[in-house]
Amino acid sequence: MFGMIPDFESANNTLADQDPLTVREKYSLALHQSFDFSAYVGDAFQSGVQQITNGQPHYGRGWGAYGERFMAAQADQTSGSMLIYGVLPAVLREDPRYFRRGTGSAASRLWYAVNRTFVTRRDDGTSGLNRSQILGQLASCGISTSYYPAEDRSVDRVFLNWIVNLGYNSGYNILTEYYTDMLEGVFHRHKTAARSPSTAPSPAGSGFPDEP
Repeated sequence: MFGMIPDFESANNTLADQDPLTVREKYSLALHQSFDFSAYVGDAFQSGVQQITNGQPHYGRGWGAYGERFMAAQADQTSGSMLIYGVLPAVLREDPRYFRRGTGSAASRLWYAVNRTFVTRRDDGTSGLNRSQILGQLASCGISTSYYPAEDRSVDRVFLNWIVNLGYNSGYNILTEYYTDMLEGVFHRHKTAARSPSTAPSPAGSGFPDEP
């Protein structure tokens, strides 16, 4: 998406895309989410925002603090991706992908995108509680207490980060759901403008006499 964010974990909600992933495919997805180049770019950007706004201030300031923030973001990315897209989906037999709906009213699609954080498709085709996402995010936040500053290693911090991450996931689902529509809207306008008749006078109406 936007020419730089690979959309590994989404698929259109069609029969062709509804076959369950194998265990190997789930771990492959998890590895892509963890170590694709875009993950490093995203973590670097996130760390930069935290550095500027002094997020998690116990890291301090300076390049050393930025490096610590970046390494923490990388660890969060890896632990979360491996749990949410690999380990838990393989064990719980859940499909970690987001299936883009693409049809229906704006309100119904918005609600669908948000609740996919909490509801997922199982390997047998039924739907149920998205334990991989919910428990995976919580476990990843718990793991982070092993490398966050001592002042941030609290139960309150774990649950706050958990809620924030679940909200971020819902927001990303909304972006995934509507991104294709955004592209179609932009390119449709471009095509319409390209097809519109020119207002320039035609050669026959130029006012010059016809050549013999």
